[in-house]
Amino acid sequence: MILGKKIGAAVLSFALVLSLLVLPAGAAGEIGVTIDGTSVLYDDGYGRPFLDSAGRTQVPFRLTMESFGCAVYWNNETRTAVAEKDGTRVEVPIGAPYLLVDGKRVEMDTTAQIVDTRTYLPIRPVMEAFGAYVTWDNANRLVVIKTGSSLLRVHFLDVGQGDCILIDCGETEVLIDGGNNGAGDEVVSYLTPYIDGKLDYLIATHPDADHVGGLDAVLEAFEVGEVIDSGRKSDTDTYKDYWAAVQAEGCTISYGEDRIIPLSSLAALSILETGNDWEDSNDCSVVAQLTCGNVQVLFTGDMSQQVETKLLPLFGDIDVLKVSHHGSDTASCAEFLSVVKPEYAVISYGLDNAYHHPAGETLQRLFDVGATVYGTGKSGSIVLTTDGWTYSFNTSQALTAADAGV
Repeated sequence: MILGKKIGAAVLSFALVLSLLVLPAGAAGEIGVTIDGTSVLYDDGYGRPFLDSAGRTQVPFRLTMESFGCAVYWNNETRTAVAEKDGTRVEVPIGAPYLLVDGKRVEMDTTAQIVDTRTYLPIRPVMEAFGAYVTWDNANRLVVIKTGSSLLRVHFLDVGQGDCILIDCGETEVLIDGGNNGAGDEVVSYLTPYIDGKLDYLIATHPDADHVGGLDAVLEAFEVGEVIDSGRKSDTDTYKDYWAAVQAEGCTISYGEDRIIPLSSLAALSILETGNDWEDSNDCSVVAQLTCGNVQVLFTGDMSQQVETKLLPLFGDIDVLKVSHHGSDTASCAEFLSVVKPEYAVISYGLDNAYHHPAGETLQRLFDVGATVYGTGKSGSIVLTTDGWTYSFNTSQALTAADAGV
């Protein structure tokens, strides 16, 4: 987990260390755990939290996960601790540097352990697998776990060479794009646990197949409150399928006009009008900026540098940038980046894609402004979680220059 906020280099560096729950070896005092403000009551019978050799906080398996509301099991044959809650199943093999979330492998930088016959789990990756938000209160030596509607999450789905983003804010959900044609069923499956009743807003940034290809399946699977479209049409079969599904849905349709969409008392999504009269359909992309408390996330569709430059007066200092056009060489010009100054950037791209995204020069421009860059081609689906003050990602696998064009 990486913690971010524009609060000065020294404070940020300190926060990064705390968010990783890394403490000095041999630090004095016991470690406590709170879940939504309630302390977990450890004792010698259940075992007590401790720091492992990697400096990660290990907690007693059964008491911690039952306090979190999980059903827990032990598979003696595979030496695996299993916890289940609200349809999510997390399996943690003893001694293995990974866990399984609904069967999908997620890497860890430490391992679960058995100490004095008790099973201990690294708390951060296990709790994050259930969608919790984990931070460290250094003054009180507490692992602080938060859940519930007070948290906002942005899911950058791994849909290969395409874009698909879910904003989940309590009972309000916004989907931005839906990947290619073949991604529809996968997107629907991913969204199903998060949609509370209806999908409130669906944004089709522009008509290209790698953005609207899966949206017909989404429209068929969920009741959609409003579709926000760029207004740019296309004569491709993929676009026609998407547009037919919109018409069949019978929902409200708007066309990317300037507006602010309230998501909660703390969060809102601003739609920034770009116009649909650009020659290239990429430049007609609906651009949106999410504000949650003090945290700003900018979603750029596939807009090119010429649009970035023209719209420069609309932009300001942000925390997280969804890099346009899968990190191509047309994205994220130096002038634009000098204004938005992202601390983190996320690139949606498919591994070994034919376009050789992300481009090396684009990555370098992002590095030059100090951004840490994550990519779905390397990390799979990426989830940002925020409480409006701090924010974290579910990956620490940052892109490097070696990841260009792969």
